[in-house]
Amino acid sequence: MKNIYWLNFAFLSLTFLTTLIGVPIYFWHYGIDFFQIALFVAFFIATGLSITLGYHRLFSHITFHAAWPVRLFTLLFGAAAFEQSALRWCADHRRHHKFVGHDDDPYDIRKGFWHAHVGWVLFRTGPETPLTWVRDLQKDPLLRWQHQYYVWIGVSVGLVLPPLIGYLYGGGNAALGAFMLAGIARV
Repeated sequence: MKNIYWLNFAFLSLTFLTTLIGVPIYFWHYGIDFFQIALFVAFFIATGLSITLGYHRLFSHITFHAAWPVRLFTLLFGAAAFEQSALRWCADHRRHHKFVGHDDDPYDIRKGFWHAHVGWVLFRTGPETPLTWVRDLQKDPLLRWQHQYYVWIGVSVGLVLPPLIGYLYGGGNAALGAFMLAGIARV
């Protein structure tokens, strides 16, 4: 029990249960329209690309350089993926590459497919990776800002922005649908 990241566990459990129960109830009462599907797809792509293109390629491996608007976009929507700040994610990822298949690998595949893809977010299996792995990235003020306010950014972009867009599009029912799909179900 002491090895559980309780905040992550509670958040992901709640979003999962809400998706299983709340989304079908919403569909039953209000239906679904093109706007809600498009918003879900847009947020799904934005958060997915922010992790794969931003956190992974741009920041962890530095396979290319990007202007500040691209870095900012990937940091905003990367936070909305709720996989930690870019600095924390990149530190874990660099450690993973150094220790692939060993006990010091934070997402060691030997502990199973589930652990390597989701379990590492929920359970501690070793010491937290120090940010010394990303000293180079700590020089970027956008990365430092995102690291400091990661939770607020993630909640604002991932859970507040979708219903706000939904409300502007079609009022309260559209806001609820946007929250349920582009916010909760996307996670």
